[in-house]
Amino acid sequence: MLSTQDFEDLYGVTEERALNFWASHLHDAMGSKRWSQIGDSTGVYVASVLSHFCLQPIDRVEALSSDYSPGETEFRQFADLTQIAEMMMCQLTSTKNPLWMESAGAHILLYAGFFQDQHKRRHNIEFFAAMGRECYLMAAVGKRARTMSMMADGFHQYLFHLADLQRQLRENKYLIRPDN
Repeated sequence: MLSTQDFEDLYGVTEERALNFWASHLHDAMGSKRWSQIGDSTGVYVASVLSHFCLQPIDRVEALSSDYSPGETEFRQFADLTQIAEMMMCQLTSTKNPLWMESAGAHILLYAGFFQDQHKRRHNIEFFAAMGRECYLMAAVGKRARTMSMMADGFHQYLFHLADLQRQLRENKYLIRPDN
């Protein structure tokens, strides 16, 4: 599986460049007023979620395998929204893992937010929006409690902004902006 260093070596994409790309485009999609309200807190977090996913490939075969068992301290991978719903049901009846709940919330941001157009025909986006909010509330423990709570509070809005961002990027796919 490719590492972050492989992406940098092959494509010239660094973690910093990926984060800056997503933060810049989220700023454009949300507008300056909204970005100024969240840019230093959850805005950068949402951009980091997107940059994480663009630098970390997901092995769907491994994630869907019954043998897939990440450690308690690993960021769990999910292949699709259905797998998140199944895990959420298990988490509700067992000991909760805050890192896995954050991972589930981040995956919902990606699948139900950024890739909303592709998923809205197969999945109830409102159901997953509520589930994503609950995932972040369950992840709100320890030193990250404030950020996770803020993500939960604005979850519906972030899904909307990510879906809008994806549409803007799709419409402007041939527009190349020079580096500043």
